[in-house]
Amino acid sequence: MLFGGDRPIPDTGGIFLGATALTVPLLVVAVLLRPSGHHQRAAGPGCGGIRDLLRQPGLVRALTVSCIVLAAVDITLVYLPALGAERGIAAGSIGVLLGLRAVASMASRLLLGRLVAAVGRRTLLIGTVVLSAVGLGLLLPPLPVWAMAVVVIVAGLGLGAGQPLTMSFLAESAPPGLRGRAMSLRLTGNRLGQVLIPSAAGALAAGAGAVGVLACTAAGLAGAAVAATGLHRPNPTAD
Repeated sequence: MLFGGDRPIPDTGGIFLGATALTVPLLVVAVLLRPSGHHQRAAGPGCGGIRDLLRQPGLVRALTVSCIVLAAVDITLVYLPALGAERGIAAGSIGVLLGLRAVASMASRLLLGRLVAAVGRRTLLIGTVVLSAVGLGLLLPPLPVWAMAVVVIVAGLGLGAGQPLTMSFLAESAPPGLRGRAMSLRLTGNRLGQVLIPSAAGALAAGAGAVGVLACTAAGLAGAAVAATGLHRPNPTAD
C-alpha cells in the first residue's frame, strides 16, 4: 500500500527495501528473547508415537482443515495482487484490500471466545471455513474495488478463525502426554501444505490465471468445511 502507488505492477525494489527495513526491529527483538523458566509438565506418560497420535478420532481431519486454511491465507496474499494486475487495479488499492483482510482476521480472533461460547467450536469452525470459501468465490467475477473490499473482509473473518480453532481441536483430541507432539505434527502439516498447495496453485495459474487459482482455493475450503463436519467432539460442550 505504501510502496505500490497507482500502478497495477509496482516497483518491487522499493517494496523489498521496505520489507527488509521492517525485519530489522523484528530481528533485534528475537535476539533479545529469553526462554521462560517455566516448563509445562505432561499430565500423562506420553509414551505413544505418531502412529498412535494419528489414530485419535478427528485428528487427521483437524490437521487437514488447518493445512488448507493456512495455505488459503498464503494464496490470497500472492494471488490477490495477481488478480489486481490482471484487472488493472492499482497496487495501492490491492494493498488496502490486503490490509482489510488482515484486520478482519484479527477482529475474528478477538471475538473468538465469545463466539465459541455462543455457537460451539465445531459449528463455528465449519461456519468460518464456509465463510472464507464464499468470500474467495465472490472474488471471481469482476467487481468494483469497494465491493472487493466487502468480499475480502468477509473472507478475512473466516480465514482468521481457522487456525486457532483447529489448534484447540488438536489440543483436546490428543492425549495429555502427546499434546506437544500433536502441535508439532500440526506445524509440520501446515508447512507441507504451504509448499505443496501454493506450488500446485502456481502450476494452475500458468493456464487458468489468478481467477482459476482462487476458484480452486475456494473449492478446497469448501472441502475443508465438509471435513470439519466429521471432527471428533471430545466433550459435550465442544459443539
